[in-house]
Amino acid sequence: MIKKISHKIKALLLWSQQHTRTDMLYLAKGGFWLSLGQVFSSALTLALVILLANLVPKETYGTYKYVLSIASILTITTLPQMGAAVVQAVARGYEGSMRQAIAPMLKWGSLGSLACATLAAYYYLNGNQILAWAFLIVTVFLPFFNTFNFYDALLMGRKLFGAATRYSAVLQAISTAVLILTAVFTKNVLWILAAYFGARTISTVVTYLWVLKKFRPNRQLDPQVESYGKHLTLMGVISTVASYLDQVLVYH
Repeated sequence: MIKKISHKIKALLLWSQQHTRTDMLYLAKGGFWLSLGQVFSSALTLALVILLANLVPKETYGTYKYVLSIASILTITTLPQMGAAVVQAVARGYEGSMRQAIAPMLKWGSLGSLACATLAAYYYLNGNQILAWAFLIVTVFLPFFNTFNFYDALLMGRKLFGAATRYSAVLQAISTAVLILTAVFTKNVLWILAAYFGARTISTVVTYLWVLKKFRPNRQLDPQVESYGKHLTLMGVISTVASYLDQVLVYH
């Protein structure tokens, strides 16, 4: 029965191609994996929010969300939309762009680290040791936090949507598990923040190196990838700030 339905859906997609002038089979397959990844990510995020809210005191959770909100705003300096530029470059055969984009992300991300260090100094001078140490943790991890996500760009550019979804799901599951276990054994916000940034950064770097070894991208470079990544990031600055500014204001 399922096989029969599958054949009918495939036939319908093939028939629709003559009207849409689009590879509907490819579109349906890619859309399925992307939707599945989004559902899994949303489910993990919801579970994490519920568990953390019940495992740690409200003051600890509020501080955790505040620091993450500031960090999310400052990740603008790491050129987070560079990944979209690399996906397009890889799709055109410039797979070396995934290595090419790392240097500018680290360079500009250091500005975010400088801002975090400034915040840490501000809170230290004002007697808030918790936030001072919290922003020092962010200072260390910020330049690397999003920089090695290019394993996903390579897989998406090669149209390996299933592999991209599986890798991302495993990474999210590992990061979430580490964070929850940390919250179970300690209510200290500094350890929780270190677990969040450390687990995600380390697992992403390991996955990036694994994908490089397994899929062996070519070394063709796209001279436009850096400028395009900066352009996309600049266009998303307002929406990024707006997404997290309310949490910062609520904390204060």
